[in-house]
Amino acid sequence: MPRTHYHVSLTDTPGARAPEPPYADTYPVSLVNGALLHLPLQPLPGGNEAIALLMSNQTPFAVEAQLGALLSRLAQPLAAEAIVGIPTLGLDYARLVARDLGFADYVALGNSRKFWYRDDLSVPVHSVTSPGTDKRLYLDPMLVERVAGKRTLIIDDVINTGGSAAAAIELLLRAGADIIGLCVILIEGDSWAEPLRSFGADWPSRVHGLGRIPIFSRTATGWVPIP
Repeated sequence: MPRTHYHVSLTDTPGARAPEPPYADTYPVSLVNGALLHLPLQPLPGGNEAIALLMSNQTPFAVEAQLGALLSRLAQPLAAEAIVGIPTLGLDYARLVARDLGFADYVALGNSRKFWYRDDLSVPVHSVTSPGTDKRLYLDPMLVERVAGKRTLIIDDVINTGGSAAAAIELLLRAGADIIGLCVILIEGDSWAEPLRSFGADWPSRVHGLGRIPIFSRTATGWVPIP
């Protein structure tokens, strides 16, 4: 049955324990600080599998602020010189991280072509949550100076297939960025690792997340994580 509401909450209680599967409607994600992020389970087309759905632009401001602060703390030791956000849902967190770390600005990649953009600063990108759409990822030519030769950290909300991350890496390499890694709120599954290895065998180790989420399978008693 289609979901009729979207609700996310965060339990920031020391020693909080996540319940065991199966899960009925929500999944408690264990974060790096011990908090639990409660996400709704969204069935995938076909109805036999589901994902824990983080929609950052529909998340309560209080939860967003807590996640942003945690992400900034995760990013700080990487000593970035430039922060780049992947659209759409990674842009808000990239702004928060850049502000928290004392940057004067950040770079927002985009999916919409402005008339002054250049074809050589764009790459195709495919989204798992928007199947069947052909999009491109763009870097504004006027922002190349913010990343060229700089230790650049990419920010997104969730990494799943790795398609958006790989597109961002390719695009920023074209601009001369020294990409040091990717920080995300959630790491989903592990299929994302293979596309990133095309940029170097060590790339999966450069991905840092606040928590991990599996894909879920429907059973007679509820949703269970797929090993």
